[in-house]
Amino acid sequence: MYSDRALVIGAGFAGLLAARVLAESYGDVVLVEREVIGPGFRADLPQAHLLSAPVMGVVEALFPRLGLEWEDAGAVRADLGSDLLVRLPGGWAPREHIGVEVLAASRGAVELGIRRRLGRLANVSVVDGVVVDGLLHDRGTVTGVRGWRGDRPFTDYADLVVDASGRDGKLVSWLAEFGVRCPAPVIVNGRVAVASRLYEVNRDLGLDWKIACEVTRAPLARRGAVVSSVDGLRWLVTLVGADGDVPPVDEDGFLDFATSLRCQEVAEIIKTAAPVSEIRGASNLRSRSNRFHQVTDWPRGLLALGNSAVSLNPVRGHALTLAAVNCADLRALGREHDLAQEPPVFHRAVARAARIPWQATTSADLGWQSKKLPARTRVARWYADRLVRAVPESRRVHRASVRVAQMLDHPVRLLRPGVLVTALTRGRSDQA
Repeated sequence: MYSDRALVIGAGFAGLLAARVLAESYGDVVLVEREVIGPGFRADLPQAHLLSAPVMGVVEALFPRLGLEWEDAGAVRADLGSDLLVRLPGGWAPREHIGVEVLAASRGAVELGIRRRLGRLANVSVVDGVVVDGLLHDRGTVTGVRGWRGDRPFTDYADLVVDASGRDGKLVSWLAEFGVRCPAPVIVNGRVAVASRLYEVNRDLGLDWKIACEVTRAPLARRGAVVSSVDGLRWLVTLVGADGDVPPVDEDGFLDFATSLRCQEVAEIIKTAAPVSEIRGASNLRSRSNRFHQVTDWPRGLLALGNSAVSLNPVRGHALTLAAVNCADLRALGREHDLAQEPPVFHRAVARAARIPWQATTSADLGWQSKKLPARTRVARWYADRLVRAVPESRRVHRASVRVAQMLDHPVRLLRPGVLVTALTRGRSDQA
């Protein structure tokens, strides 16, 4: 049985997947997007998605064979052992096939592929160029959204509104307008900043890797980078600075920053490849949990997912996975509950899904804070440092770390005897 109408705020990755899920139970699903979606939308945006196995599992369940379509369009499949060149503070990670893959593609290509699939669904539509500035509500129930489309007022009504507007969303202030107060968010800020640019790389370079990166780690390794092959001949270079070290967005400064890294492959790409986008910077990439599951008077007819609910520092790579898990939960719970009438059921699932990626992301960023951390956090960071130092010397620790980082295994795997003993015996000091 279909309900009548659902509305999703935000046509990014989370919003697009949410629309596909809702199309199974609502007769009319409308995606409302702030930007105008025209030809080549976000094609030259210097942002990429590394789609992990858990993400692809959710995507393929909703859009069968979409991964192959992305690959036909130029997305690159990479093994996180043999195809990945990783410089850690203590040395280079082992290079061997480990059977854990990601699919690397630009954000524009990923979203275009999903929008095309959604375009085949008769009950899904997109309204772009809309700035939503508030919710419509009636006696404890959200009934729609209001805002502006160009210079004209915009109003739309729905039985269910899903906020997927992202880390800059205004949902907390919208709720406050009709008396719903949210607890103060939990914020962890490692003062992380990035600068990114797209390049075209000559095939004749003969590179033996598809992704190269240098990892930041408190207290000394404040600079890092990621270079990833995306969309065929295009490569995305992202420079990363932590603890307030902001990568420059000018030509000379961008190259100088890359040259300062130990992973010189980053600088070589910049020197030899042709840029196809401007340099874009972003700073203050903090993690924020809005704790919507703790709001006792949450209105009916409203859900929040993805970065709108829990936004993770994107440099750590868990944000996309969390958004995909949220949409998988939306699908599963929606078959058993009327989530428009029972929003807390869904928000508790969002909180559960965020626990492990939140801990993984924030523990790295907490290392840059000057205040004394709780004893449990200090112990966790101490052991994490031992693991990082052991990776260059141990294939076992490397494999376990990759599988946990990709959310294929629970973090308890890192405490198994073989990994534990290796971390404690080989992870005592940084290697040259």
